This record gives sequence, C-alpha cells and structure tokens, in this order.
Amino acid sequence: MYDIGRLLLFAALVFACCSRPAIAQTGPAPVTGRQIMFVPPPLEGVISLGVYDARGKLVRVLAKAADVDSFKAGLDGLITDWDGNDAAGNPVPRGRYFARGVLIGDVQISGIAFHLNDWASATTTRVRGILGGCLLAGGNLGVLGDAGTPQVLIAAPNQSNVKALPLTLPATRIKSSGNDLLLFNSDQLELIDPATGNVLWQKPLPSIRDADAYGDRMVAIGEEGVRLETASIPRLLKPPDSEVVRCALLDSSLVVATKNGKLWKLADDHFDPVETGETNELLDLSAGQGDTVWLLTKSGSNTLLEQVDLTGKRVREIALPAELQNARQVASARDGDSLLIIVELERGQRVVGLRFQNANEQHSIWEKWLDRSVVPFNYFDVTDGRVIPSDTRRDSAPVFVKPANNPMENTRQQAFQLVAYWDSSGTWVASSDGLPLFQVSKTTNVKQLQWSSDGANGFRVYVSDGAAVEEYRATGLENLYRFDAGSID
Repeated sequence: MYDIGRLLLFAALVFACCSRPAIAQTGPAPVTGRQIMFVPPPLEGVISLGVYDARGKLVRVLAKAADVDSFKAGLDGLITDWDGNDAAGNPVPRGRYFARGVLIGDVQISGIAFHLNDWASATTTRVRGILGGCLLAGGNLGVLGDAGTPQVLIAAPNQSNVKALPLTLPATRIKSSGNDLLLFNSDQLELIDPATGNVLWQKPLPSIRDADAYGDRMVAIGEEGVRLETASIPRLLKPPDSEVVRCALLDSSLVVATKNGKLWKLADDHFDPVETGETNELLDLSAGQGDTVWLLTKSGSNTLLEQVDLTGKRVREIALPAELQNARQVASARDGDSLLIIVELERGQRVVGLRFQNANEQHSIWEKWLDRSVVPFNYFDVTDGRVIPSDTRRDSAPVFVKPANNPMENTRQQAFQLVAYWDSSGTWVASSDGLPLFQVSKTTNVKQLQWSSDGANGFRVYVSDGAAVEEYRATGLENLYRFDAGSID
C-alpha cells in the first residue's frame, strides 16, 4: 500500500541512533521549546504524530501518515515543530504536553465490493435510481439514471468499463436509434452520440407521450398528433385513436399502440389495425429486430413479454417469473435477440438482460446476461456479512488489534483500539484517541461509516455516500508501532 522507500535515506541515521544507549534504552531524546525530536522504530512505513495533554487527550495532530522525508533530519533523529496551538488553532493552556507517534508499516488496503448499488464504480457518478435503459448496436447498453440530475451510463455487454455521460436535458426516457441514443421528456427530444455525449440534434415538441428514432426517421406522439420526420422532412399524421401512447419505428413501418394493447401500423398516410387476438394492458412497447415489436403486457396478475410481427402473429412469448412480475419497461435490440427489462422493486429498481438461446418444443429458451439493482437507503447496517438498508443509524464499537513486538525494546505492545472516521479528504482509520493512522478511501460526501474486526489483525470498513456502500479491508495491522517523542513544557 505504502511506497515509502525514501525511509531508507534515513536508515543509517535511525540505526545509528538506536545503537546509542541513551536513546535506545531510556527513550526519546529530550525536547526543548516546541521543537520535537524523535526516533521512530527502524522500519519502513509512514508516521502519524500527535501532541497530548497530561490527561492523555489528543490536542493536535502534527503528522498524518506522513512520509519520512516530510520531517527535518537532525543529528539525533527526526525533527518537527509545534506552534503551541490546538486543533482549532487556539493556544493551549500552559502545562506539560507529550508527543507520541505511531509508525504504520506494511498495512494493505483493498476494495472488496459495492453494496446496494450495482451500478456504482470508482470512476462514475453514483446513480440513485434507474429511469430507463436501451440496447445499442453491437450489444452496448445505455442506462438512464438519476444522480441528482439525469445521467446516462454506457456499458459493454460484459458490463465492464462503465462510462458516465452527463446530460443537459432532464430526460425521463431513453431509447436506441441503433448507433445513437434518443432522450426525451414531456417537451423536448434530443439525439446524442454515446461515444462522446455530443448532441446531434434537438427538437422541442409540446406534450410528448412517446417517441422513437431509427436511421433518418423520427416519430413523436404529441398533443398535435403523430409527428413523423424522414430526413428532417416532417409529416403530421392523425392518430387512429385519441388514446395512442406508445410508438416504435420498424424497418419498413411505424407501429403505434394504446394502453389497452391495441396496435396499428402505418400504411401510406393512415394507420391499419394489427390484429393480435386477445389484448391486455400495455405497459411498454419496443422496436425489435426487423419488422417486429416487443410488447410488455399485464393480464390480471401475470406480466408477459410478447414479440409480434406486422401481421399480428406472435413470434415469441415469455411468461416472466415471479421475481420479474413488476417489470415496467422493455427495450429490445434492433440487431439481435436481446432484451433489457426495468423492474420496480419494493426499494429501487432492477435492470435485467435476457438473451435468446434456442427454441425447444415451441418454447423459447432465454439466458440472463445482466442483473443489476439500485436500492435507495437512508442508512445501512451489516448483518451476517450482508449490507442491508436501514431506517436507523447504528454506530460501531472500537476494534482491538494486537500489534507485533516493539523492535526498539523487543517487548509486546499494548493492543490498539481502532475506529474509522471521515473528513474532507476521505475515510481514515485512527486509534481510539483520535490519531489518524492510514487512509482507507478518498470517497467524498460521506454520510455513514461502519467497521468491524476481520480476523486477528484485519479491519473492515463500510463507507456510504448515500448512493452506495463501499466495502474495504485492511490487513497487516500487526505492523503498527507506537513510539514516544518526548514532552513539551
């Protein structure tokens, strides 16, 4: 974790000091005034140093996981200064004070996992909710998330290298036009390049119910009717029903639908009905491969996915399992047999990807290739190693760690009591008296911490910024070495 090779520059000095009986046997060299001279244990590491009052209370941190070369070198050790002020910058009362430090040796920090938000990563803004998703040409997916403001996450099929695209449009829906992304809300549409985030075009339109784009065509259902543009040449079409709320551009036609599941296809300048037989409540509609559409419908308590062509024939049908019965959106690939489903959870949303494998006795067989959730939470708790949302906040108790023998004296050190805290620079592990020892993460805007023991000399830290819980593990905590740095009058 720590690249402290520069300590070797002082190795000769430190070992020489340790070999002098007055220092090695009787403790640190006396200090005069407010200049502090000390000899740390002869090991590689970083140094934390604090000033304490006569009751053992930490009044000032002088060094926090500092490299050795940040101190001045003297003839008999390392030197630092104290200005006589406390942590708030106020002069301390007259009296005797004591300087004490800890050398932090080979402590290793590793990031373990993100919890309650599968879309969180170290390089993207944390979305707190999922508004929609789509499948781009080539298999990439786009997810419209709520991160305080709308944001698009672009991910490869294996969900690696998630990239965030900030948006200027407060979009509420997202669709794929093939290679590009269509984003819209109730009064504006825009097409963006998913590689750069650049806006390719913007179009204002009042009272948008739904929209789609494909190639050089764009369609939107608004208060004035069905607006269809081909190569930027607009046409206004009369809808076949005043309750038309969904639309999809196919290879050779346009399909519109009502909430009760009735479908129409465009024929020249009018719409012809597409007879699918029994109709159900329509939750969502998405353009599929070729001249097919996918319908997400609800019949009683059952949620179904149906793929139909322009004749109304059912090409495929999927009865969703109980865990996906609360699906509210579907997006299908235009160039393959893949689906993306947005499912409402009791808390949050779940994004599930399905891919067609084969047909067996007229039954379609699908595999799950994506399953990611976002679970909003106020606080969190850790129960049996699981991070769960909580409506109340629980604090953690100090963790005891047994350090190795002090190499200066070859004696067993007293156990450390460790806690975690955060400041503007991130999250730190500190001794229970408040002396910071090492940094765990650089996560900002921390809302809650929890920590626990992890084996004899391990430490787990859970860091929440309100959107996700990060889990870290620190090992090698036997490599903590206290040293005394004298007194100051």
